[in-house]
Amino acid sequence: MNARGFALVAVLWVITAMTALTGAGMLVARLGSATTRNRVLLTRAEWAREACGEILQARFAHDPTIRDLGRIDLGRGTWCSASLEDPAAKVNLNTADRDVLARLFQVVGLPRTLADSVITQRRQGTIYDLRQVRGVDATLAGRLAPFVTTRGIGVLNVNAAPREVLRLLPGATEESVALIQSRRTSRPLQSTDELAGTLSPASRAILLRNYSEFARTAVFAPPQLIVSLEGAVRDTPIVARATLTVVPVPGRLAVIRRETD
Repeated sequence: MNARGFALVAVLWVITAMTALTGAGMLVARLGSATTRNRVLLTRAEWAREACGEILQARFAHDPTIRDLGRIDLGRGTWCSASLEDPAAKVNLNTADRDVLARLFQVVGLPRTLADSVITQRRQGTIYDLRQVRGVDATLAGRLAPFVTTRGIGVLNVNAAPREVLRLLPGATEESVALIQSRRTSRPLQSTDELAGTLSPASRAILLRNYSEFARTAVFAPPQLIVSLEGAVRDTPIVARATLTVVPVPGRLAVIRRETD
């Protein structure tokens, strides 16, 4: 009876072990299947993202003023989106001097002393996110987002910058700011000399006194653009993103930097 009992227990343990192994095998198989499926979905999302890059290139060649493709249905459950941003339309936190930053913060109703926090952060290294600056939380970052950037080469595009930023240009007056904005809808200005020639004598004199500094700071077309690309598969949480720094050249956008999420 002892031998029979021992054999029965052994058989039960073998059955239990086989059941556990079978369950573990099924779990591994399910995990492997889910991993494979996610990889396939991510690949499809990446293809969709790259498709939007090609679509953007084609549309930019036709219309260099395009800035947003919106959401595009690519079929077979995939979609993508693309947008272009001109960093020269904003003040670069990594290059602007303290006085410019202080004046900007004052214009948008913030303490001028915030400029000191920016300068302190810059001494520690490049600012990649506005929220790196001490005293700037998510709410304040959202408030400043239309006026500041951490990208670009530090010049200001007079044909794209908002009024608050245009006022910071050396030699800018309310007349010159209003003129620049009014010309955007008809025939945008092409040079500092053209701007000076259309101003009243008083505003022209102020601009000419600051001519060299204005010409060094201002541009009339974007030297760089930032492209944001997204691709995804509908009804899944998987999204493939990329950020490109591009230089506009005749008929296309030349990529000089690529950052992929």
